[in-house]
Amino acid sequence: KLHINPEIFDDILDHNSGHPIFTNQSNNPQLPVAIQLAIFLNCTGHYGNAISPKDVGQWADVSVRLVINCSDHIMIALLNLYDTSIQFPTPDSEDAEHAWQFVEARSYPEWRNGIFAIDGSAINLYKKPSLYGKAFYDRKSNYSLNC
Repeated sequence: KLHINPEIFDDILDHNSGHPIFTNQSNNPQLPVAIQLAIFLNCTGHYGNAISPKDVGQWADVSVRLVINCSDHIMIALLNLYDTSIQFPTPDSEDAEHAWQFVEARSYPEWRNGIFAIDGSAINLYKKPSLYGKAFYDRKSNYSLNC
């Protein structure tokens, strides 16, 4: 169920293992950070209702509460790295140029000056559009635009 390049897993593990969230003053030690990371990645690697904490708990042979705690711990550690690890390319970088070429080659001209399109997010609309309104009705009973 867990599909990740081992080098990427190790890199994420190295960046997060030293976070204080993984230490406690209890007689009950936490699970190793590698197992907590595997549980978190299994949860986040599935979309929507494809997997539940109960399913992950059965997969990892832990309780549902422990699945939630592990996910919380990893998320806190990852968010702590936000300022140093998550960066957007500058407009004149090679990565930005590659992204622009990709968009130019594979998208509609109307999308070319956009950012973060085509990620599967649904943007809820205030009300039903008057033109082709039924086409905007989604599986969650909202009128939305799907990116």
